Parts: sequence; structure tokens; C-alpha cells
Amino acid sequence: MRAIAALLVVWMHVSESFYTLSPQTGASRWLFDISHQWDFGRIGVVAFFVISGFVIPFSTRPGVPGAGLDFAIKRLFRIYPAYWLSIPAGAFACHWLWGKAFTTTDFLVNLTLMQDLAGVPPAIGLYWTLLVELAFYAICLVFLVTGNIRNYSRIAAFSGGLALIVLVWLIAQGQGHTLFFYGITLWLVHLSIMSMATLFRAWYDRELKDPAARITFYALVLFYLVGYPLVSTLIAGLPWGYTVPYSIGIGIVLLGATVLRIRNPLMTWLGQISYSIYLFHPVVFYTTLSILYRLPVDSWWRTRHLSVYLGVITMITICIAAAVYDFVEKPCIRLGRRLADRVTRDRVGLAAVCE
Repeated sequence: MRAIAALLVVWMHVSESFYTLSPQTGASRWLFDISHQWDFGRIGVVAFFVISGFVIPFSTRPGVPGAGLDFAIKRLFRIYPAYWLSIPAGAFACHWLWGKAFTTTDFLVNLTLMQDLAGVPPAIGLYWTLLVELAFYAICLVFLVTGNIRNYSRIAAFSGGLALIVLVWLIAQGQGHTLFFYGITLWLVHLSIMSMATLFRAWYDRELKDPAARITFYALVLFYLVGYPLVSTLIAGLPWGYTVPYSIGIGIVLLGATVLRIRNPLMTWLGQISYSIYLFHPVVFYTTLSILYRLPVDSWWRTRHLSVYLGVITMITICIAAAVYDFVEKPCIRLGRRLADRVTRDRVGLAAVCE
């Protein structure tokens, strides 16, 4: 499912950037129209969020000493190394190559992943999704250190509370009252969906035994699959494209984890390297696009069917992503685990000494 999510994002970004290369390429713009109409990029991002909610809380070790630090170390070593590598590549491909400014200050702030909060341009536009991931990690950390990471009643209350705020905002919007900026609503939606996915995992593992938590989970699924797009469209007056992709992204993961399971070695491998596919595909297509725009509009290289560019960019991206996974992601994941285990052993030894 990670592979599907990543490839949908690639399809969206490449098709919207390449269909204007030439009139000949524009004749095959239906590939862009499909991805644009259904917002494949948002579908893929939402699917990533749901998968994170399904997986991340269950990667914690609540029973070990220093469980919070153990979790934080592993997460930081999982997300930051490949991200750091993408910053200079993104600065070059998305800014410098096009004559756009990207200063040393911008670069340094991007290293923190807090550029959106600091009002600094991102090296690559999709970094905002990683900040959402970090926010969810922080929420998981709070639940973990307070002993509630397996307290599904409280997780249900958290997810349901966020969804209720979203519902109130939509109803108020329909009555002409904007309670707060729409972007805040999206943050609430994303974090609520990720927390709902944690409940889905508990349900999937037959651990969602509390009746109230189970009812809340069912209500959340119904709300985000049906209620959210309907209320947004019919009451709040928002375009359907703002919300229907959320329902589709959630539905893909719900179905993929239950009745439409994919058991294919290629898709499994693509899923493993999907983080790097997601990070580095803009580097590949922006660089390629810059080269092509320097050629005559009627040249052979600029007049191919849009599917050719989609296929070539996807293959190059996969090769780069595989290398980044093998030489950056995988070693850093192992290093993070070793450091986390060392912290745990030190904590256990200290506790034994104190006793």
C-alpha cells in the first residue's frame, strides 16, 4: 500500500509538470486529467498518513525503561537521514536550477524540518507532510510516556474530539462563520485520521475491546468515508475535490488491509523504498524538466507521449530510491535501533544499581 501511495503521488506530480512540454505531449494530457480530477497526490498522502497511524504507535515498546527515548531515537533515525540528503538535491533541482533563491539560512532551517513554522521556503514542496508525521510522532510520544499508548479509549476520545471540531467548523462555515483558518482544519483532519488508523490497527488485531472505543472507531470511519465529504460539499460549500480524495485514501488502506491484500514481492520492495521514492521524485522530474525545456519545442525529446515521461521518471526515481534506501535509510535505521537498545540497556543497568 505504501508503494501504491508513492506511485500515485509520482503520477500526479509528473503528469501535471510534463503535459505542457509540447502540443504532441499535450495530446495525451488525459493522464494528467485523471490524476488531477481525483487528486492522486492527496490520495497518496492520505494513504501514507493512515498507514503511519496503523504502524507507528505499535512500533513503541511501552514496557521497557526509557520507552519514550527509545521511540524518539528510532523515529529520528528513520525520518531525518534520507530527508537531510534530499535537501541539497531539492535545493538544486527545485530552486537553483531554475534561478530561484534558496539561501544558506533557508538551507539550515530546512535541516530542522521546521521551515513551514519559520516561514522559510522548503527545498521540496512536499516537506509539509513530514511535519505532519513529526506532529503525530509527538502525539504518540505523549501517549507513550503517560502510559496511554495502548489506552484505546483515550485515543478514541482524542481522534473523535478532533473530528468533532472539524464537524463544528464545517457547519459554522456553511452558516458564514469562519472559526479559524482552513489550514488548521486540515491539521486536525490529518491527526484525527492517523489516530483513527491506530484504532483500526487495534480492531484489526482484535484488541479494540472497549465498547465506547469500538463505537467511536466505527463512527470515525463512517464520518471520514461518507460524512466528511458530504458535509464539506453540501453544507460548507467546499469543492468536492477537497475531501473526496481523503475518503479514497482511507478506503484504499482499509480495503488493502482486509479484503484486497496485496501479496507481491515487487510491491513489497517498492513499499520498503517508498519513503525515498516520495522524497526524491521531485528531484528527478524537476531536473529532467529543466533539461527538456532547454530543447526546441518540436525536438524528439519534447514530443513524446506523457506515459513515456511517466515511465522514465518513475524508473529513474526507483533506482535512486533503492540506492538511498540501501546506503542511507537501512544503515541509519540499524544505527537508530542499536542506539535505542543501548539506551534501554543503560537504563536497565541504572535501575538495577539503584535497587
